[in-house]
Amino acid sequence: MFLQESLGFTCKSNTTSKCKSLAGYVSPNATTLSSIVSLFGITDFNSLLGANNLPLRTKPSKSVAAKDTIKIPFTCSCKNGTGISDKGPIYKVQSGDSLYHIATVLFGFLVTADEIAAVNNISNPDLIVVDQLLRIPLPCNCDDVEGNQVLHYAHKVSPNKSLEMIAKEFGTTEESLLTLNNLTDAKQLEAESILDVPLRVCTSMIRNTSADYPLLLSNGTYTFTANNCVKCSCDSSGKYWETFQEPKNWTLYCEEASPQKVKVSNWKECPTTECVKEIEPGNNWGVQLGMSIFDSRCSDIEGKHNE
Repeated sequence: MFLQESLGFTCKSNTTSKCKSLAGYVSPNATTLSSIVSLFGITDFNSLLGANNLPLRTKPSKSVAAKDTIKIPFTCSCKNGTGISDKGPIYKVQSGDSLYHIATVLFGFLVTADEIAAVNNISNPDLIVVDQLLRIPLPCNCDDVEGNQVLHYAHKVSPNKSLEMIAKEFGTTEESLLTLNNLTDAKQLEAESILDVPLRVCTSMIRNTSADYPLLLSNGTYTFTANNCVKCSCDSSGKYWETFQEPKNWTLYCEEASPQKVKVSNWKECPTTECVKEIEPGNNWGVQLGMSIFDSRCSDIEGKHNE
């Protein structure tokens, strides 16, 4: 029998919490976005496009070369000090499969055979049967880092990559990586291991009562919210703020989504959307949807700067 403690990343919180997370999937063979969507059970294709900053016109049939990294968005659940993906992905065992093959080849080392066995209560990893459904426990985390909200990214360590190089690549510190991954020395880093990497996110004023709270977007990504009526983007350079008098780096930028490009969900159509000023003290801008206000700095919907 395998121990629960071997699963996922370590969460400091003892209470159950959920958040959005990312995992870097490196396919050993050439594949397509649609195959990746199917493998990971992604229900919203646009969420995959946004996590990888791909244009909305990108087709599911788009090819992905072997060894390319595709960021997988998913919901993380932290419970009893352990962070793993919430309820999924679910994989159906095929003829000739083994837990090792599923973990290393199909899911690109994001999990181990032991972890799959543990979360599915499999006492003998050699005894799996065709059509058996297996929960795949992707590693994740919801903890703040040094008092700041971050988006945790499960990163597969490439050969010849040092902790210093990884820290520089993702804009974090060696100290944070050591602490998050329970390492005492950078020399303990192993190739093919999965590292918990904290990604800085754009700041916003989204209320904690919002269904999307916390809306965590890392640099160079976007997402849709408010039933696909609002598109929010994060860019460290503040390039989206060029038409504003005071552009802010690392500030979430939200604008009305194009109904021609994104299908509205749950509503027949989007409510009237506009930028509003002085929502409340200390929060100058927000997206207003009908009578509701989505707190964040936003674009000028009407194409002019609201003075």
